[in-house]
Amino acid sequence: MMRRGQRITGLRGSLIALGILIGWTAVGLAQPREHIGDWRTQYQELARTADPRADKAHSIFKRLLQVAGTRPDVVPQLFITASDPWDIMLPVALSDGWIILSKGALDICYRDPARGDDRLAFVLAHELAHLLNDDIWHLRFLQALAALQQGRAPAPDSPAFAVRRSASDTEAVLARELRADERGIMYATMAGFNPRAIVTEDHGVNFFADWLRALGPRRLDGISVDRLRPTPQERAETLRTHLRRVADNTAVFQVGLWFYDAGDYPRALQAFADFRVLFPSREVSHNLATSHHQLALQAYQAWQGALPLPLHLSLTIDPLTRASRIYLEGPTRGGAAKPSTHAEHFRQHLDEAITLYREALAHDEAYTPAALNLGDALIVRGLQAGTDGLNDDLYEAVTMLTRALKRAPMTPDTPAIHNSLGVALFYLKQWENATEHLGRARTLVPTYAAPAFNLAYLARLAHRDADAQRYWSEYQRIAPPPPELPAPSQHPESVMGLTIGRLDTNVPPQWGAPVKSTVRVGKETYTMATYPTGVRLLVQDGEIRMLLVREGYEGASSQGLKIGSVVHEVLARYGSPTRQVELTQGHSWGYEAQRIAFQLRDGKVISWLLF
Repeated sequence: MMRRGQRITGLRGSLIALGILIGWTAVGLAQPREHIGDWRTQYQELARTADPRADKAHSIFKRLLQVAGTRPDVVPQLFITASDPWDIMLPVALSDGWIILSKGALDICYRDPARGDDRLAFVLAHELAHLLNDDIWHLRFLQALAALQQGRAPAPDSPAFAVRRSASDTEAVLARELRADERGIMYATMAGFNPRAIVTEDHGVNFFADWLRALGPRRLDGISVDRLRPTPQERAETLRTHLRRVADNTAVFQVGLWFYDAGDYPRALQAFADFRVLFPSREVSHNLATSHHQLALQAYQAWQGALPLPLHLSLTIDPLTRASRIYLEGPTRGGAAKPSTHAEHFRQHLDEAITLYREALAHDEAYTPAALNLGDALIVRGLQAGTDGLNDDLYEAVTMLTRALKRAPMTPDTPAIHNSLGVALFYLKQWENATEHLGRARTLVPTYAAPAFNLAYLARLAHRDADAQRYWSEYQRIAPPPPELPAPSQHPESVMGLTIGRLDTNVPPQWGAPVKSTVRVGKETYTMATYPTGVRLLVQDGEIRMLLVREGYEGASSQGLKIGSVVHEVLARYGSPTRQVELTQGHSWGYEAQRIAFQLRDGKVISWLLF
């Protein structure tokens, strides 16, 4: 019969092999804490200012949350300890929604600096997957193991006893870990991180083995790595198999974003709809809803020759910059669709957008981008029903936007929420409240043009001419008329001489060997090729359809912009964009004449797309 000490060692060995993100020592365990307050009391936090990697970790965590979402009862948050509790390389998920990460985990992730961000993203995404699935077995296992080490056998009816029994079941634990691996890789890839920093097809990269080696022999408590099952190699092979499927699936999501940035909303809609079948997250529902929303605006402008309302909402961009040609020309492409068809398409797309925004909020009721866009869509639909008498859509918009403000009083979307709430209240004839909210939006972000425009409009209607002129002058200062565009380049935009429409056989050899994924959007099949030089191609039938450059690309656009160029350089060299797209993190500026779209975050260019 196995003695208690042998049993503990066996349990440790299983957790090393199966819980790849935790390493054990022979040091005795204190009773694990379940709530963040206990951790704050016992352990010093690694401040973002004390370690640049801690600052990166919080930024990466925020990006992952944009994709993964939250549970209705849990908003995930991150706490980084300045030391390794119990000499263990954490992370671990707590029952109250916090994820604990230790400095030692940062050390391991950044041993290879080039892969550090991507590996840390996977570590955090893995724990997010556990948390969002209400699977905090690591913490419960710690509690059961602590009881065993202290010579206390858990009562047969206690949670610790059940955990001990299930944790010693290799298949059960493996299933939990593999599920978290699969979700974690999906979250990290959707957030823009490279899954091949974890494992690669050529077996040249195996983060699981790297992690285990980094723990050092003394942490294995005398257990031979060769005897552990599953081994890091087996674990990596399982994930490698899954990655082949994930790579294709997440590429569909990425291509949807490309089509959206290019203004090709029908194809963006199709890509997000396809991906939603595989991964129905809040982000996907939101992007699908926004694609319908944009098509509704296009249809309305084709139908009425104007936008649905004179006031400015955050989603309202200029649909004329690139109306989808296939969509607007109709199925026969024999000319523009009839006005009645445009009216029908407007209502269908707007109704579908509203349904999908609600679906995104069902995934995460605190997701303010969906709340904001839902409010805007309800305002537009409400105005088509008229504003006389009770207008359910307008009242629901006010309720939705007010609730969003109370739930998260200060987020990046707060000024836009105040602006939209002011617009809704104006149409409900609550002019004083409308002016108050528009004023708050203007005060929070003095460079936000929409509330200045709307305040000028309201003042003009109220015959307050001096106020109207003051607000209009302010609006013109914030959003001056587009300057004359620079003279068009004699050559189309290219990347190292490669242009849209060329064959992929013309890719320069110095780009290196690409990693390819097959992407199916509706009935169309594409290939996404990712090169080591920071370039991605979207190819159809051998022809380059789109081309993206991102971090790592050292070249420049035809007007001399590089990754890291700032906003004023974009304006100086390309003029004002013909299409502006609000993203959950940043903006995309499209230039139809040059067929280029710049993605900006924190005032800097992070990538650009040729289409």
